[in-house]
Amino acid sequence: MKRILFITRAYPPVVGGMEKLSYEITTGVSKLTEAYIIANRKGKKNLPFFIPYAFFKSLHLIPKKKIDVIHISDPVLSPLGYFLKKIFGKKVAVTIHGLDVILDNKIYQTVIPPFLKKLDKYICISSYTKGLALNAGLNEDKCVVIPVGVNPDEFILKEKNLREKLGKEINVDFKGKKILLSVGHLVERKGARWFIENVMPKLDKKFVYLVIGGYGNLSKGDELGRYKEIAKEKGVGNRVFLLGKVSDRILKLAYNSADVFIMPNIQVKGDAEGFGMVAIEASSCGVPVVASNIEGIKDAVVDGKNGYLVESGDSEVFVKKIKNLKALNVKGFTKENYSWEKISKNYFESF
Repeated sequence: MKRILFITRAYPPVVGGMEKLSYEITTGVSKLTEAYIIANRKGKKNLPFFIPYAFFKSLHLIPKKKIDVIHISDPVLSPLGYFLKKIFGKKVAVTIHGLDVILDNKIYQTVIPPFLKKLDKYICISSYTKGLALNAGLNEDKCVVIPVGVNPDEFILKEKNLREKLGKEINVDFKGKKILLSVGHLVERKGARWFIENVMPKLDKKFVYLVIGGYGNLSKGDELGRYKEIAKEKGVGNRVFLLGKVSDRILKLAYNSADVFIMPNIQVKGDAEGFGMVAIEASSCGVPVVASNIEGIKDAVVDGKNGYLVESGDSEVFVKKIKNLKALNVKGFTKENYSWEKISKNYFESF
């Protein structure tokens, strides 16, 4: 039996993709073997205090619990992983998310990569992320691709009249409408602005577009207000609904009410979509995805299985795919290939 020590700087109750991944993997692997967790549950501001705490906690825990393998949540903790490896002679694995190897910051790129390159296993969340890792000089023999997962029943609502309930929550009448949905921060690479400008004017009035998401780290100014102005200028202001951050209840209602989930990402220098967790959250509810064929999205959306991939920036093909969706076993495919149970087993086998 392998004894695993997880050290993660991102963990609930803080909300985010890395936090979700850390929680699900630590929980899943703990069901398969003896595992221990040192987690930062207080967010980024606590990081200067967490790293020394994690180091001294590890000095005590590793010999006491006879730890075999150490997993760190991301490259930021590479120096910590390296020093524990040198002190105890243990193998250290790290999850690579994408932006964490291409971050355009001189201090980061000076400090992190030398330690990262000395670790033993790189778990990349997509084939695209693996490519970024290799371009950054990481050893291909140490790289393995394990995607992000979803709890198949987590977002499903077994209620009636979901569209009506969603409409009441956000004060929109969906009668006779087709609901398009995007979920993600209002940053350029997510492509919501591009979709409002270039696709919505080409779709007839029965299509409405819901955008759920607040401001991300790379947001610039009041995107919410700017996107609303653009929708008005394009004559689709009455069909585009920018909801900002919403409750879990509204998010679930949206996932269960949508006809098509949209990921219209565009390429932006210095930013990237490592995977696309929201795509599999939507497809776990049976919603087909129409997404840009770029970056890590290609690992989250398998063309003809849980949705369709479209060349980024091709508004005509986006319109065509949205109007002519074929029936797919979206929910079944997602459950079979992206359940956290399966992903956790893959992590354990990698360890």
